[in-house]
Amino acid sequence: MAVFALIDFVTSAVASHLWNPVITRMIYLIEKEENIGKLDSTIRNLEARKQEIQIRLMNSERKQETCNPEVAEWLEKVAAIESEVSEMKHGQRKRRAQSFSYWSNHETGMQAAKKLKEAEMLHEKGSFKQVSIEVPPSDCNLSRVLQYLKDDRVGIVGVWGMGGVGKTTLLRKINNHFLVVNEDYGYDLVIYAVASKACGIGQLQADISERIGLFLKPGSSIETRASVMLSFLRRKKFLLLLDDLWNYLDLAEAGIPYPNGLNKQKVVLTTRYESVCGHMDAHSRVFLECLDQENAWKLFKEKTTEETINSDPRIEKLAHAVEEECGGLPLALVTIGRAMSTKKSCHEWALALSFLKKSRIHEIPNMGNLGQDKQIKECFLCCSLWPEDYSIWKVELIDCWMGMGLIEYDTMEEGYNKGYSIIEYLKDVCLLETGYLEDSEVRVHDIIRDMSLWISSDCSKEHMKWIVQAGLGLYNISNTDIKTFRSARKISLMCNYITELPPALNCPNLQFLSLQQNFRLKAIPPSFLKSILSVTYLDLSWVPIKELPEEIGILVELQYLTLKQTHIRLLPIAIGLLRKLKFLDISYMDFLEKIPYGVFTNLSMLQALNLYGSRYAGHEADFDPANHMDYDEFRVEELPCLSLGITAKRVSTLQRLFDVPGVHLRCLGLYELNGERSLTLTLTESIFVLNVMGYSDLEDFCIMNKPQCYGDHLSRLEFLTFWDLPRLEKISMEHLQNLRVLTVGRTYQLVDLTCILKLPYLEHLNVSCLPIQAFRQLRILQLNSLQSLDRLCNSKLDFPSLEYIDAFACPRMKKLPFGQMGKLKSIRGEQTWWDNLEWDDESSFLPLLPFFKSSEICSASFRPELDATVISSSPKAFFTKRQPILNSSVRFTSYPQSIFETEEFDGHMKME
Repeated sequence: MAVFALIDFVTSAVASHLWNPVITRMIYLIEKEENIGKLDSTIRNLEARKQEIQIRLMNSERKQETCNPEVAEWLEKVAAIESEVSEMKHGQRKRRAQSFSYWSNHETGMQAAKKLKEAEMLHEKGSFKQVSIEVPPSDCNLSRVLQYLKDDRVGIVGVWGMGGVGKTTLLRKINNHFLVVNEDYGYDLVIYAVASKACGIGQLQADISERIGLFLKPGSSIETRASVMLSFLRRKKFLLLLDDLWNYLDLAEAGIPYPNGLNKQKVVLTTRYESVCGHMDAHSRVFLECLDQENAWKLFKEKTTEETINSDPRIEKLAHAVEEECGGLPLALVTIGRAMSTKKSCHEWALALSFLKKSRIHEIPNMGNLGQDKQIKECFLCCSLWPEDYSIWKVELIDCWMGMGLIEYDTMEEGYNKGYSIIEYLKDVCLLETGYLEDSEVRVHDIIRDMSLWISSDCSKEHMKWIVQAGLGLYNISNTDIKTFRSARKISLMCNYITELPPALNCPNLQFLSLQQNFRLKAIPPSFLKSILSVTYLDLSWVPIKELPEEIGILVELQYLTLKQTHIRLLPIAIGLLRKLKFLDISYMDFLEKIPYGVFTNLSMLQALNLYGSRYAGHEADFDPANHMDYDEFRVEELPCLSLGITAKRVSTLQRLFDVPGVHLRCLGLYELNGERSLTLTLTESIFVLNVMGYSDLEDFCIMNKPQCYGDHLSRLEFLTFWDLPRLEKISMEHLQNLRVLTVGRTYQLVDLTCILKLPYLEHLNVSCLPIQAFRQLRILQLNSLQSLDRLCNSKLDFPSLEYIDAFACPRMKKLPFGQMGKLKSIRGEQTWWDNLEWDDESSFLPLLPFFKSSEICSASFRPELDATVISSSPKAFFTKRQPILNSSVRFTSYPQSIFETEEFDGHMKME
């Protein structure tokens, strides 16, 4: 039976394939005459509809509107099918004169059926409500010139306007118009030629003759060539498109007959000067204006792309500012728009805006500045100075580049924007990748780092310029190492266990030395400093030395010095001898007791001083300004013009800081301002970080901007922290349009935080209580020690940008209010809390399950992405995963000590 079934199936299939085409052909023959009749009727209807549309288009032209592209395409298809049907009918008439042919009649019937179907579809699509659209300015100018070319009274048309306004583009459109449009203007020749400043008559003659195919004898004079060209062109109807004319040109001398509109001989010229149009006796003139704001933004957005404009809410505002700086000039809009089309960082846009305002457009990345290549290469090589697989804090990396003189800038803000721009470029070309903390860190792939070290070491064992032994677990510097170091220009020994430095290195060419994060190193020998006299960059951060030798003053080439997180008690007065010093970082120095008076006064080249996070308060002591000899400690009035980070303990100090001319506060800490219950702080535009902490009496805190900060000069404040403020009841904030990270903790009386609803670009929120609403930019949410909190809100909210959630010591919170979270990476909390959560249904539980990570420890001093296991693991893990952040309220100095001075640490060292 199966065999018969198979035979039946095959027979049916063969019969179908043989029979169906026969039936189809018979239908074509039977319905041929009927289909031809229907086709004639449909074509007549199409013709009527076409004429009606053409009349509507003629009326639209008077309103300076142009044909809708969809309508233009329809008209082309109608013209094509009219031609095809006419040709088909002509062929049918020829075949009728011959004997009957089955195949020819079948072919005619098949064609008629297909064309009828196409014609009916075209007629159906031809019912357009709107046949024209508003003419863009450039197309409007094109229409004007084309109208002049139809006017026999016009021989020369002069197009003029400033450079970059679109004159050459318009001339090319005119040229292309005659290449693609069949409209008959009656020209035998359309000639495009450039008559720029550098182009003489001889070159112009050669260009024109080449385009018209006229042979000119080599070596012949200008006069002879002109005679030959005149004789040839007088007999032709021509249109000469002459671009970029700077001065009067005698057409006859060049071999061009004077244009006579009646004889269809015309010239369209472009120039920057209306006077040239006058000297050339232009019969009609077209002035090209810059685009109005609406059309300028439309063009700029088209070249920049919607994707880039919408990639960050802050970019659109900066993009509008960049577009306005272009002044409606199409060339600038197109060129800069294309250059910025891949820039999705607000720092890159701020930098571009800065360059435009200073007329330094060539310095905008992607604008073809060859000098950037060398700068970017050197910046990239510096990334290899950190240990393998190390997540480098972006700010620290940029500080390094600026400290090494790799970035030129007018202001610190411009310097940081340049640095962020370089980082984005290096990420785009895959030389850098995102770090452990995606938004604030980068790292170099191991293979890329090896290549970088090979390049920076001069590819030769005999003459190594860079020595990088970062993160290798070194306990000391051997004599062999010292011999190797002698020819080095840069030495990185960061993240090691070095306990003692040698008496000397003897590196006469050394420029860069980093000893940061050697937590067991307790002293710097004076003789060691004497052996590195040429050094310009010295990093001793996170090294627990208690004093800095006076011999630091002999490093007269030093430009960058960081003593961040050291245990130094007295800043040596010899630092005042470092006359070339530009950057001095003495932040987070908890043990600093004194900075001598006059140290900073002598540092005439100092650009940046960072005292932020240091609890030194000597600069706030009461003194008699008239007799500073009685005051032997640093005071804020002696600060030169610089970028400043500082922590203050008195309200009076704030006013003194704001009154110092030329000081740009970048990081400001307010610590233990006891006695004041209410405080209103008026921010300067330059403040980037603000930290308010340990203020036991404060009940009401208000942040305002200076009046000039409104509008386009909003505060740059991005990081804001309120910590350990037990009586704080109210926080008021206005116009903090750039705030990205807000931390509020240990504020036991604070019950109202509705002010955060005015923070449109908030990304990271760490709070003690929160009447939450939707935050489209919120990336990080931390909930800590909220014993009474049972819910965040009554309904589910979408958090499209939320990536990390921390919930610790929140035993009463039984439900998560989260709706859509397309970017979620981690939920961290105690296992008991997670197990006791209540869910509406399985569909709300299962999508979140893969993201939960159980942890019993909440480390408030670290970002939520940091594994809690790092705290109890080896120091080596600490090197690559620790990250103190600018806005953090937690002290870091004691933390490394607790790790590196334990018995476990000693045991770990022995195992290594």
